[in-house]
Amino acid sequence: MEGKVIITGGSGFLGRKVADRLREEGYNVIQMALPDEDVSGDNFFKGDITDISAFDIPRNDIVVHCAGILESSHPTDEMMYRVNFEGTVNVYEKALNAKMKKFIMISTVSAIGPRGTFDTGMTEEMDPRPDDTYGRSKLKAERFLMERGDKDNVDIIILRPTVLYGEGMNIHSSGMKTFTSVHKGIMPVVGQGRIIYNMLHVDNLVQAIYLATTKGKGVRIYNVSEGPYTLMEVVKTIEKEMGKKGHRKIPRFILYIAARSFQILSHFMKGPPPISMVKYRGLTSSIWHLDGSRIERELGYKPLVGLSEGVKRTVQAYGWGTYGKDTGGR
Repeated sequence: MEGKVIITGGSGFLGRKVADRLREEGYNVIQMALPDEDVSGDNFFKGDITDISAFDIPRNDIVVHCAGILESSHPTDEMMYRVNFEGTVNVYEKALNAKMKKFIMISTVSAIGPRGTFDTGMTEEMDPRPDDTYGRSKLKAERFLMERGDKDNVDIIILRPTVLYGEGMNIHSSGMKTFTSVHKGIMPVVGQGRIIYNMLHVDNLVQAIYLATTKGKGVRIYNVSEGPYTLMEVVKTIEKEMGKKGHRKIPRFILYIAARSFQILSHFMKGPPPISMVKYRGLTSSIWHLDGSRIERELGYKPLVGLSEGVKRTVQAYGWGTYGKDTGGR
């Protein structure tokens, strides 16, 4: 492939993996990092996307916008809008001045809102109803891009992944919390755990991004997922690789009381509570079930990494369970 690609969030978990893949495919890739990050070399440039006067985007053909801030990183609502919405606007405007032809935004399933069921996944056609600041900030950025795409004659591809995991994942992410909860033996499971609990290995999202760079046209939104898997299926797969039981059966009403209590106490806490009512619903119903059939039809997406392989690689990378140094490996 030919062409120059700019990756925001280029030093992060997803950005580095996207950069590696696109270079393998022949693209000229430049990664953007924060001003205080310890990176160097011709492949990087630095800037703060929340300050439009503090950075410039090199001339490019495609921008892959991975930069963002997670709610689990404990930001204020104002900070989430500054990064996820205003930062997106700033990157887009700078990239447009640099002759950009395509803008790929990494959004989130949270932009749709928790509306899935066990039998029916959320589609791109659904009217979005996000119920948290993270989802609302991402949705506002999506709508800005969709409005500008046709006007500016720029291809806009928005990807909405479900819970992301894999080697090098963010310590504050939902994916990491799933693994560490199993590792600590405290993963709550209600009943038989027969709810849809979507997980997405990072290599599968990277594949979707690659397909968006080569095949994505016009202004389109794509859900990105794999599976679907049930909660117990995910937990059992992690337990198998860790060589230990990592879940606890908890009555629904106990989990509900805990979630309600922490929601009340959250007004006095610095960060998000360990469990909220949204998390309670996510552990007791299939609200985050995502339908990924559109990207399969239109871009030919198929997951490259299944649950067993993805979990094995992740557990190995972190040295958990039977892969730990204290056991002599496996």
